[in-house]
Amino acid sequence: MSRSRGRGPSGVSAAVDIRYSAGIGRRSRTASHLYRDAPKRRAKAQQQYRERVAGFDYVQREAAAQMDVDMEGWEDDPLLFPIPPGDEGVLASHAGGEEELCRELFESRRRRHDGRTRRDRTASRNAQWASQIPQLVDGYLAWKHEGAPDNADIQPPSSPDVGPQCWRASSPSSVAPWTLLAFEFGTSSLKSFTPVNASELPNVTLARYGYLGVAPLQPSIALSFQILEAYRQLHGACPRLSVQAFCRGLCGIHQVLFRTIFAEQFSIAFDVYLDILHGVDTRVSAVLSRDTAEWRMLNACAPCLYRLEDEPPLEHDLLVAIDGNSSLKLVDDTYRGGQLRPDHRTARTDLIIPPEEVDRFKDDVASAAKKQANQPQGGARNPFDVFPFPTPASGPATQGHLQDDTLNHGEDPADAAVVVEEPSESRSVCAERWRNAGPEARKKMFALFAVTGIFVCVCRHGHVLSMCDMVRSGELMKYAIAIIDKLVAVYGPQMKIKVGYDIGCEFSKSLKNSSVGPRAMNVSMVVPAFHGHSHNRACQVEWHPMYMSGVGKEDFEGCERFFSASNGLAPGTRLSTPFHRHQAIEGRVAFWAADKHAESGKFIFHNYRQALRAIEDGVKKLEIYERDLNTTPEDYERYYREECEYLRGLKSEPPEVGLKFEYVQALQELERAGIADRAIVAKYKSRDVLLLTDQITKRQYNSIEKQYVNAQTAFIQAEEKVRRLEDVLDLDARWLPTSAEYKEVSAEVAMREYRIALDNLERLVVQRMFELKKLGMNGLGYKLREKIGQALKMRAEAIRNALAAYNKHAAALSPPRPQLNWTQIMNMVSVGEFDLLRDARQDIRSKPWAQSSHREAMNVYFDVKRSREEIERLNVEIARLFSSMVDDHVDLTRAVDRVRASDPALAKELEARRSYLNLINARVVLWLQKASRLPGFSGKLVYGHRLGRDKALVQGVDLPPWAARLEKQDGDAESERDRHADDADGDEDENENEVDLEDGEGIPGAGGAGSSNQFVDFVDGL
Repeated sequence: MSRSRGRGPSGVSAAVDIRYSAGIGRRSRTASHLYRDAPKRRAKAQQQYRERVAGFDYVQREAAAQMDVDMEGWEDDPLLFPIPPGDEGVLASHAGGEEELCRELFESRRRRHDGRTRRDRTASRNAQWASQIPQLVDGYLAWKHEGAPDNADIQPPSSPDVGPQCWRASSPSSVAPWTLLAFEFGTSSLKSFTPVNASELPNVTLARYGYLGVAPLQPSIALSFQILEAYRQLHGACPRLSVQAFCRGLCGIHQVLFRTIFAEQFSIAFDVYLDILHGVDTRVSAVLSRDTAEWRMLNACAPCLYRLEDEPPLEHDLLVAIDGNSSLKLVDDTYRGGQLRPDHRTARTDLIIPPEEVDRFKDDVASAAKKQANQPQGGARNPFDVFPFPTPASGPATQGHLQDDTLNHGEDPADAAVVVEEPSESRSVCAERWRNAGPEARKKMFALFAVTGIFVCVCRHGHVLSMCDMVRSGELMKYAIAIIDKLVAVYGPQMKIKVGYDIGCEFSKSLKNSSVGPRAMNVSMVVPAFHGHSHNRACQVEWHPMYMSGVGKEDFEGCERFFSASNGLAPGTRLSTPFHRHQAIEGRVAFWAADKHAESGKFIFHNYRQALRAIEDGVKKLEIYERDLNTTPEDYERYYREECEYLRGLKSEPPEVGLKFEYVQALQELERAGIADRAIVAKYKSRDVLLLTDQITKRQYNSIEKQYVNAQTAFIQAEEKVRRLEDVLDLDARWLPTSAEYKEVSAEVAMREYRIALDNLERLVVQRMFELKKLGMNGLGYKLREKIGQALKMRAEAIRNALAAYNKHAAALSPPRPQLNWTQIMNMVSVGEFDLLRDARQDIRSKPWAQSSHREAMNVYFDVKRSREEIERLNVEIARLFSSMVDDHVDLTRAVDRVRASDPALAKELEARRSYLNLINARVVLWLQKASRLPGFSGKLVYGHRLGRDKALVQGVDLPPWAARLEKQDGDAESERDRHADDADGDEDENENEVDLEDGEGIPGAGGAGSSNQFVDFVDGL
């Protein structure tokens, strides 16, 4: 019997006393055992058992095995069945066959329970696959370029009860052929596979035959590489195509009922197939000496980054766009059913910046805010600075708009209390209008998603340079800072980079004051063209690409185009593992990069043609404007500067005037605080009397004391404010209500409030009229019209609030100013009709830049200026693109010669890539040739030497057909036959997406065939 003792603090026994009987008539003994020592006791008993069984001979083991013991698992005890040392030959004979007999008997026995968890099996499977990748790459290359060995097919049975999924492989234990059910795209059959030697793994054998198993060691079925490549290509063309949908289609082709296990097996094989392709890419990169750090980013886009010797300098070396997208989310594992199966595999490329690197900048925005708060404020403010005074637009309506921006999707109050990494103080105009520029506190993403999207950086040709995940948050500033840090680290601080960002106006301040700021002195910001029309007019004139020198005709909307292609991944990645999500994103980016390179020639041709047309039409218009308006290019530059100064002036009043107003208001506040203080002091001194006579309660007594303290504090603060303003204004004596200065400024207080309301209303109405003018321009695209329309709708509510505030303060004047209504405001279609401007501090109706004709001329001037910059950049990009294609051909040719003897399969892979690349480059060159034949073309389609590249590499290498053909042509000496062939081939592609609508065939709602054709041309020009 046993007895528990030694209870601990929890009331549970810590030990037990066990009494052992030595027999009848003998005295028993008692032993005390601690519960925590149970594992030690079991281990000791197991060791004693092993020592006893190890001493058994063969007869004793047989007798123990035949014992009738009522103990579960006794017959499966592995210690009893192995043959004891010295008796290994007891089952062997000269006749042989005993080993095969034992194998058959043991394999037919009931399978033992696998104690490993699914997590363990997944990790073990991934490790086994990873160890086979080098051999699988060898087998894949051998099959792809040498073909599969001869193979004899074995037809599957015709019984309908036995489906292909029920077949199993024969044991591949020797060099003898073994069979396995192999699936191709349209057929399936039992095939025979012969290993090279007895130690060759089954999947290595399958790879040499063009197949891949679904398990690393004992595959039950095999999928052809052609099936896996078909899905890779189809998924690249249509990202929404999931593995499950593809497997359902295959089951329909093979007349097999779909089962979930098929999708799981296909996914496993497809992951390994991508590892094999990555292994091939790694070997190719090593042979081409392209495996160095950051090589991908340094060579992501040839027109942008392939810098040549003696090329003309550009004002901005690189034009990029950055932006965030919330489509590619990842649901947190906590909210998923089942057991978590972590996948420790990582991304294969350096495309995605790790979260730990991004988090290095999580405190930069807070530091930037502190630096900005410590900077002295001047009289003139930037277009994105905060209002120096409260305006009607920041009243209830605006506050309600801010509340709509907060993430209130049923978040838990506990989550709402999470400390935000970045400050929530932001009151700029753009911060109020844009969610991603708003306070960081409202960007918290509810805990459902572990990753809330991606933040990308693309060049002007669409190539993705870098990206990072947005982790459990909205679009925080740290992601943009991390991207800028990556650009500066890779391309160097000397490279001049122009970055387009939706909130570039606001982000420029954070970047300047961040830890990256000192190294990013050559990085400047611009607001993209489409998004810029949702900013206020004062922000547009400072940050819109139209007024940015050196950016050409670039609209900086490349991120939106990439997002439109990557959003299709969202349905298949939100519930995947982080590895599979990154794998899908990397695959999407790889296909996107290939498409962008194939379209690079077409991109240059269309941009060149668009710029030439803009210059031709613009020059003609400017001649007319200069003759009729008597203006010059210097006048247009002056108009731009005057408009910027005017819009800045509307947002702040002269500093000295504001200080005087504030001083009078402080005196009035001091007077009110003194009256309140004297009243409460009298009450405070009589509190004891009130306690006796009026019998006030203790709560009322304490309330009097609290009011007294508050009144004294308010009076002291008001006094300190007055003294501080007197020091700033350098006043010798305090103004009294009877003094002339006090009376004059007091009379202006009401007029000040009226002017504040008038300035705000004027600013909103002027911005509305200018954007309405854009909205009415001919040839404006649908998307741009939609952007402007949304901005006007948002501004309309602000105008209503500003109008109400104006009418309130206008009625308070003496004499009162006339009241306005919404209809009168909306009917003001030009600046000259805005009679209210007479009462503003500045009357701009007579300003040339405010006249409609002068503004149109100014816009045409800047359009021509940007078009000429675009031509300069395109001339540089043409030479870069052509030279990079020639150098790629040279590098591949020399790599083939180097490895032909040592690695024939890799040499053939390089040859295949060279052939396909030359096919693509030939089409690119056709578009470059078309651009070179445009009237007004000023560039050169010639080969140049890259900076730092050995010039001798190109010697002795035969040029590709497209380059050799171009070399033989000499300007107008080109054969008429080749010219017509190029025109026919190029025009076919050029007109591929163009549509000419006849009369009566216009797009519904576009206003007829003419407007519809303008819309189509605009979209095509994007």
